[in-house]
Amino acid sequence: MKKVLFASALILISNTAFAAFNGPQAQGINTVSAALEAKDDSYVELTGNIVESLGNETYLFKDQTGEIQIEIDHEDWMGQDVAPADTVVIRGEVDSEWTTSQIDVDAIKKL
Repeated sequence: MKKVLFASALILISNTAFAAFNGPQAQGINTVSAALEAKDDSYVELTGNIVESLGNETYLFKDQTGEIQIEIDHEDWMGQDVAPADTVVIRGEVDSEWTTSQIDVDAIKKL
């Protein structure tokens, strides 16, 4: 009986642990030009290409509206190999300094 209760509880937990909202979302910052104008810590989701490594986990990202530096920590690559010709989606926050902005990437997905 204990095994049946445990298995039922495990199934219930596993079914609800991965639930998420599947409806319309607020329009966010989704272009480089908008990210360059955004406030510090604004959430962004950009689609484009990583065109160059600038060293120290810093890369140059480009979409149809412009270019911006991005920072991707080693663990955020999740084992993906990405070339300049590959289209990627990056999610992260704007990191604004005195005169420049860059994106601190939390997640990257190769399309």
